[in-house]
Amino acid sequence: MLKRYQEKLEQNFRELIIDKCKFCGFDKYLEENPDFEFPKITENCSGHITIPGMFGGFDYFVKTQGDELVLYAEQSSRIDYSSDDYLYYEVTEDGSRILEGKEREVVRKKFWELAKKAREEHKRKVEKMRGEHEPGERE
Repeated sequence: MLKRYQEKLEQNFRELIIDKCKFCGFDKYLEENPDFEFPKITENCSGHITIPGMFGGFDYFVKTQGDELVLYAEQSSRIDYSSDDYLYYEVTEDGSRILEGKEREVVRKKFWELAKKAREEHKRKVEKMRGEHEPGERE
């Protein structure tokens, strides 16, 4: 049963991305690049997909809610001025919808928490790498 949700989420997420990125010619890009890889959806996964021509892409995470998987996506661009310009979506087996109001704010906060956690992890890795080298070894 979980496999069916995963396949349907992948299909619905793909359709959302293609629909929302037609403005930058992504649908034409896919025609010319049929091997473009969309994310594989698994239970409790998260990640980022960069969209050529968009100057950004989609961050996403998956939550289990009851017997179903729900994917949350944040559409962002480097030319957006603030997170208030970002769009947030919920993708389920039945399709996708844009989140607004309180739902949008809850999901936006979750994406900020995930980004903060990723930055802290990256910082730890960099500090560990620096600590493994003697001060005079780097150039």
